[in-house]
Amino acid sequence: MAIVIEEQRENGSNLGSVLVWVGILIIIAAAVYYLFFAQPELIEVAAPSGFQATEQITKIDLNADDVVKSGSFAALQEHVTLPTNDQFGRPNPFLAFPETVAPPARPTKTK
Repeated sequence: MAIVIEEQRENGSNLGSVLVWVGILIIIAAAVYYLFFAQPELIEVAAPSGFQATEQITKIDLNADDVVKSGSFAALQEHVTLPTNDQFGRPNPFLAFPETVAPPARPTKTK
């Protein structure tokens, strides 16, 4: 009895596979169109009432010397300490820690 490894296909094209490929191509074409060529709709939102006050702030001219010399700036306190120049870490981070135990040696083959 012979074992059939591969069946012979009909010579005609399978309509189902053609429709699947056409569907995949349509999806890819639509994705390319919407990603690269379609103009997105703009959303118009009315500015909130507090937004008009920010326009006034953008027109203020600040002088850095006046800010640094002001009394309110001098009254500020520093809450973050500066880093120290101590040595951090180990000189060779790849060395094993002294308290770690070395793994057991692999057994050797005996004849």
